[in-house]
Amino acid sequence: MSATFNVTRWDEQPVDEQKINFPVNRVQAEYELEGDLEGKAWVEYLLYYLESNKEDGHLATARISGFLHFEGQYKEKTGTFTAAEKGIFDKGSLDSPGMIIKGTGELQALTGSYQYDFVGENSKLILDFKADE
Repeated sequence: MSATFNVTRWDEQPVDEQKINFPVNRVQAEYELEGDLEGKAWVEYLLYYLESNKEDGHLATARISGFLHFEGQYKEKTGTFTAAEKGIFDKGSLDSPGMIIKGTGELQALTGSYQYDFVGENSKLILDFKADE
């Protein structure tokens, strides 16, 4: 199972511009999802830059910790879920698996995890979900 996502908003700001030895940025982003997940997701991340690249941010390396909140449908069931993510972004590759921590509505019993997968222009979430009936 998978869902294709498109980043529709990415707002990244330093946590504290005065502390150059504290390279942590706060990110607020939005994703549009299609496929097994249909809807919208809002993410809040903290990124700790191990290695930055001012010319091309996709070539940076950062530790990531955050949350994703999804609203929409999974297999024609409507609801929301929140997932916790923790991992690393390394020069264009993201290894930051997400684990569902709470669902609501018809997704209240949804459990499982997901992984990010970037292939060329496509951005996907590879889903490993269980929906108890």
